[in-house]
Amino acid sequence: MDLAEISPSSIEASLKALRSGNPPHGGLFALVEGIRSPEEKRLVIEDLLINTITDTYLQMRKVEGLKSALPANRQQTLAQIFEDFSTKNSDLQAWCCLYYRYLSPIDLSVEEISQAACVVPQHLRRRINQGLALLTQTLRRRALQNHSQVAAVTQHLPTPEYTQLVGVQSYTSLLLRLFKDPEGPRMVSLEGMGGIGKTAVARAFVSLPENVALWQKVLWVSARQTLLAEDGQLTRSPDASATLEDISARLAEQMGLAALAGKPVQERLEGLRAALFQNRCLVVVDNLETIEEYQQLIPALARMAGSSRFLITTRQTLRQYPFVHTLPIQELPVQSAYELISAEMTRRGQPGSLASRDFAELYRVIGGLPLAIKLVAAQLKLHSLNEILAGFRSAQAGTDGLYRFLYWKTWQSLREPAKQLLLSFLAANPEGEDLEFLSIMSGQSQQDFYTAMQELDAFSLLETNTDHEPTLYRLHRLTVTFLQTDILNLWSGDSTDERTQSG
Repeated sequence: MDLAEISPSSIEASLKALRSGNPPHGGLFALVEGIRSPEEKRLVIEDLLINTITDTYLQMRKVEGLKSALPANRQQTLAQIFEDFSTKNSDLQAWCCLYYRYLSPIDLSVEEISQAACVVPQHLRRRINQGLALLTQTLRRRALQNHSQVAAVTQHLPTPEYTQLVGVQSYTSLLLRLFKDPEGPRMVSLEGMGGIGKTAVARAFVSLPENVALWQKVLWVSARQTLLAEDGQLTRSPDASATLEDISARLAEQMGLAALAGKPVQERLEGLRAALFQNRCLVVVDNLETIEEYQQLIPALARMAGSSRFLITTRQTLRQYPFVHTLPIQELPVQSAYELISAEMTRRGQPGSLASRDFAELYRVIGGLPLAIKLVAAQLKLHSLNEILAGFRSAQAGTDGLYRFLYWKTWQSLREPAKQLLLSFLAANPEGEDLEFLSIMSGQSQQDFYTAMQELDAFSLLETNTDHEPTLYRLHRLTVTFLQTDILNLWSGDSTDERTQSG
């Protein structure tokens, strides 16, 4: 959010546009962050301007002991302007000028307003400028307040797994309808194979302003990745959420019920049930298939719903539970997939290097898996499309084989410092770390570290959270899985050589 975009000039341009039926100035889009539809942005901004000016103007008249009502005709309008300027309240005069210059249904020229106010046009201009300054302050405070409220509600959300989203609006719109409906399902599951974008859809949806407005809190729990210990052994993350006890403890902490987190699990569940019945919360359980006892977890969570709702992402279908609304996430259609790979290639400085007819052949091989498309976009900077297609055809069939091939090709393309840095991420916080921490953890010189970071980013191996200050970096879960199962096993002698793995 850039408050500097909300300025007297952008506000006046929007008010003039409002009078002529044109869209508002783009600078005011900072007031409607998260709203995608241009028409919806326009309506929200217009309503905000009209309501803020009108309500404040009438309130200022009330403070001065004047009638808090708008005039019904031209004669009453001119009389009310005279009345406002007869007071010594310059703020009332400023709001009066904004209303009658830009919003009043009675069309008045600058000369008419000046004559009614008994001032010269130059003085009227000063009062208009004063009004624009007051309105700017009001709208900036409103934007900050909204931003703070959103931050408070969404403080437990993880780092987004995307820089650009394609093909998710139909899912987020449906989720919004389901959760807005008082009679809607208490539990919804987003289902699909790994890398298809379940978490991305969930993360995009829960951060929508329209969704945030529905809840007092948005909670997010997920099974944590294992960590790489100093002795080279894979160990469980200390704050893993892989059991019903883990999940309930994390939920209690995020609800601000620290004392409850230390209670026995059944007592904790009862306390959570009472809290979730009293408060409207949206609870996201990400990567359900990695959680032990999930078949016991689902009914336990359902009993806690009350005024709250649950959103689940999983590779395992939950169709066996009649109280769960299942929503399968499909692969991107060919056009959306082409938009994604084009955007990824443009981001890497190679726009227009893949014709749509060539992509059609690639799509027949890899389908519309977003993660696979991003990895292929990185490979196209080093290899021709024919080379990549030949590699796919010789690789093991199936989705696992597809990802394994892509990751091996990427691994083999990395220089040694980038490989070492990639492995060091296994010891990082799965929610992300900042550059300073990663640099220290890598043990590399500054030059090697930043060069390696750029290399990992070029191959789509990094996910960034630019909303956080400072920016956080982490790996996609499937990247972590590849490092743990293929690379570490290779080094320990439990895997075949790289030539065989890469197809």
